[in-house]
Amino acid sequence: MTDDLDAVLAMHDELIARRGIEIWVGAEPTFTRADSLDPAWTGAAEGDDKLARAYSVAMHLASTLPNACVSRVLGRQYPGEDEPRFAFGVRWNEGMLAEPAHPHDPIDAPPRTPPTELGSDRWLTVTPDPGVVELNMAPSPSARELSRQAHHLWESAAQAGLSPLRYRFNGDVADSGGGGQLTLGGSRPEASPFVRYPHVLPALIRYLNNHPSLSYWFANECVGSASQGPRPDEGVRERWDELGLALSWLEKLADRGDLAPETLWQTLGSLLVDASGNSHRAEINVEKLWNPHIPVHGPRHGKMGLVELRAIRMPERPGMLVALAALFRSIIARLVVAHYRAPLVDWHDELHDRFALPSALSRDLRLVLGDLDEHGLGLPAQLRRELECWRAPGVMCRLGDATLEIRPALEFWPLVGDVASQERAGARWVDASTQRWEISSEGLGPERIAIAGRWAQLRPIADDVRAIGIRRRIYQPSPGLHPGLPVTDPLVIDWSFGGRAQRIELHAWKPDGGPYAGLPRDDEDALDRRRDRIRITTRDGDVAAHKFWHESRPFTIDLRRELIAHAAP
Repeated sequence: MTDDLDAVLAMHDELIARRGIEIWVGAEPTFTRADSLDPAWTGAAEGDDKLARAYSVAMHLASTLPNACVSRVLGRQYPGEDEPRFAFGVRWNEGMLAEPAHPHDPIDAPPRTPPTELGSDRWLTVTPDPGVVELNMAPSPSARELSRQAHHLWESAAQAGLSPLRYRFNGDVADSGGGGQLTLGGSRPEASPFVRYPHVLPALIRYLNNHPSLSYWFANECVGSASQGPRPDEGVRERWDELGLALSWLEKLADRGDLAPETLWQTLGSLLVDASGNSHRAEINVEKLWNPHIPVHGPRHGKMGLVELRAIRMPERPGMLVALAALFRSIIARLVVAHYRAPLVDWHDELHDRFALPSALSRDLRLVLGDLDEHGLGLPAQLRRELECWRAPGVMCRLGDATLEIRPALEFWPLVGDVASQERAGARWVDASTQRWEISSEGLGPERIAIAGRWAQLRPIADDVRAIGIRRRIYQPSPGLHPGLPVTDPLVIDWSFGGRAQRIELHAWKPDGGPYAGLPRDDEDALDRRRDRIRITTRDGDVAAHKFWHESRPFTIDLRRELIAHAAP
């Protein structure tokens, strides 16, 4: 961690502390073996060399922390698994005089029950999850401490040969696949901001609903109702209608001083769920807020005052994680110091249309940051730059002074089959064959472009930005939806400006066909494969196109519909 970042985080922590608000934060970064296609590193919980690498992470962590020791503890046991998963615990104490660590070698020791009382000690665990090694960080009272711990974790994972991301055969970059949730609470259950200030949780639900960037800007590729953290308005309509009523009632109780934490949990626990009714897989997970029905590790395990935010992918580096934690700490503090009772926005189709586009999300995130500025809780520029890095950059094309940017957008992949039938499985099948791109121009640039030979009008979307989203099928999935429906590859985009024209061809796979020679070796190899899939030619002249595309939504052109419309009878 650089001195500059440490100073910036100290400023943020001071803003929170000055208001007398305690907001602890925890995280669950996940790392994978990016060079392996073994099931243990693609979808299975255990196997291959996962135990050895997890052990290496734990031991290296212990060597970087004061007075640390490592122990073998009982891991979780999920339905259908014959025995508990392995787990290593790392225990240390930062308040004591730091001494060289001499961690006990626990790899062959019989697992013990995790400690229930820690005193002033800190505790984190290293455990397996499908495709990854998961590190459950010790909750931190400040962004500075979270940053120090995160840097140790990333360093320890790297020395064990584990990565926060992986490359696909075609060079595309993906996160580790295990998620990177944040947990917010306090030093003890009663000190949690959601218990100490009962109006804050209803306000947080309203705030996230009304700012879709907080749901999608930091999320992984799988968003929407089939994701690991769906929004409340991505579920059934009846439940969404009841949520608005519930929030109003909870706020009335909070204003009267009569809102107990058990009432918060009882009211929201059955409304903040995924499509199958699972309260763990929801964007805002309250199962450990004040839940008396979780007996693991003692009767208070569910009554911890915790709220978990799950619509978060695994970040590439510690600075991104810390910036995100600072953002949500500032949001919580803003909701403490000033009521937020704005009505829930019913986004309807706009949620998966306009807010699928990064330009719309970027504008919404700027509104959030502006709101924090107005309440004296704004984030410094260095942290804002880290927040910008959560969405991938695009391809910038130029004709004279005009620009056209082509950028990956969000796609909302549907679940294949019945949700309930997949509920007990380690992973769920989604149809990931559809890809969406945003094509945008800011300032000087075209008003319309040609997609596969037809005009598409760019729509005003944010400030001086005009954009349109293009959906296409990039492979035929099995199992999947629409058997036999053809793919559209490459995606061909034509535009012109000032007497010059340009054609961009975006290939989903190797342009010349055939297989790739294994996974990319490194960053450069992956970048070369991505560049090879983008073909740009420039010429004098204009673009000749005739008809306009029929837009299924205001900001979306779905090329699959055209394939169906023009299919042979």
